[in-house]
Amino acid sequence: MSVGGVSLGFNPYGSSYSYGRSTLGSYGNNSMLNSEDWTNSANEEAEKLKENLGISDTTSTNKTNSTTKTGSTGTTKTYASASSVSGFLMGYQNVLKELETSSAKLTGSKANNVFQNYDAALARYDGSEESSKALSKAEDDVVSSMKDFVGKLNNALNYLKANAGLGSGVTSQSDSIKRSIPSEKTLAALGISYNSEGNLVLDEEKFREKLQNDPEEVKGLVGGQYGMAERVGSKATYVLDSSVDRIVGEEEASKSSSGSSTSSGSSALSSSKSMMSDSFLQFASFAKGGAYNLSNYYAVSMLNILV
Repeated sequence: MSVGGVSLGFNPYGSSYSYGRSTLGSYGNNSMLNSEDWTNSANEEAEKLKENLGISDTTSTNKTNSTTKTGSTGTTKTYASASSVSGFLMGYQNVLKELETSSAKLTGSKANNVFQNYDAALARYDGSEESSKALSKAEDDVVSSMKDFVGKLNNALNYLKANAGLGSGVTSQSDSIKRSIPSEKTLAALGISYNSEGNLVLDEEKFREKLQNDPEEVKGLVGGQYGMAERVGSKATYVLDSSVDRIVGEEEASKSSSGSSTSSGSSALSSSKSMMSDSFLQFASFAKGGAYNLSNYYAVSMLNILV
């Protein structure tokens, strides 16, 4: 943005404006944009937005309780239902980002994936103690990443299961992710099975043995073009870039947006073309910063009038 031909930069994550080469503090005593009323008003707006988004200072951002189990299923959580559609979206973004990151470590097309490092260690192996340690470390990284991936996948499915009551769109999300999981026969080849609770379970010893005996098949089944991690990771990325109504269904999104005509959280949900990652959730995340961020937002809006 420019005012009188001078560049005015805005940093949504800070509390100052960059005006040319100098800095104008948002809350300095000499700032023309500063007043006690502004601060109080911004604090009030921040609290309102937190309430609309299901956010509090003592609970998670999706206002969803969870318990964590660590074992053969990886770090798997059991969730309670979110209190609102906006709370669900915030929580869903979190589990999807974790799943996306975990998948990338096992995807052959991604830089610095664990299979790439394993191949390099395998190529350098010459029977020496040093090369043996390097190969063992690379192998452990593959196993650890696979265990983490299984846990993150379970988390995403458990989260959707806990929130199925929010609408048919949530169930569709769950079904879509499940279609990215290969058949039980393919899973068994990787040492993966389902337990009595419906969670995926990784047998680390079987997986490690399969990796040692046939690393190329493991790479293909997990991180290949149509591998498990590739398909699940692509699904997570697709959903993160999807509109709100595509995720929860048009009816559910409409109900949420009509609940309040004045709240910022509901306004963010009101547009069916609003992108989950680029609009609603980014603004919600920005607004969680509190009064300083919100005051910056208001101040820049005022400065836009001068353009």
